[in-house]
Amino acid sequence: MGLRRCKDCGHQVSSRAVACPQCGAPSKAKTSPLAGAVTFLIIVAVCAGICTQGFKFGGGGSSSSSTPKTPEERRKEQIERHISAWDGSHCGVTEYIKKSMHDPDSYAHDETRFLDKGDHLIVYTKFRGKNAFGGVVRNSIIAKVDLNGNVLEIISQGP
Repeated sequence: MGLRRCKDCGHQVSSRAVACPQCGAPSKAKTSPLAGAVTFLIIVAVCAGICTQGFKFGGGGSSSSSTPKTPEERRKEQIERHISAWDGSHCGVTEYIKKSMHDPDSYAHDETRFLDKGDHLIVYTKFRGKNAFGGVVRNSIIAKVDLNGNVLEIISQGP
């Protein structure tokens, strides 16, 4: 603890004082590191909440109007629920591929395309991964997938 001069009246004030005892001018007392950390965490939490709400309500590219959605729009949303916004892969097909890989952690998505066949999708995915010898190999898979994202059948698989 030290003494410093009040910037308003020049009276000696403790460095821990909130205000000058002579004139009442607020002092710029140092805050504890804990108070700074708490303030930082609050700011981060608020920013995270704003970002989350932005993505949820306005950042997804779809308008949140009060008009009812057409059957085509609802179908598109149903299909897009299973497509990763991160890399464009189909979540159900990716899960199937990883279960059959020697080293699932080495999975790297290259490309996914799909055809809407009405009651199901045909999903074509190109990917890379390590084989049993540690070499990275390219592979592809064509799968029949239901509208809930479940793999129904593997149509073809290979490089």
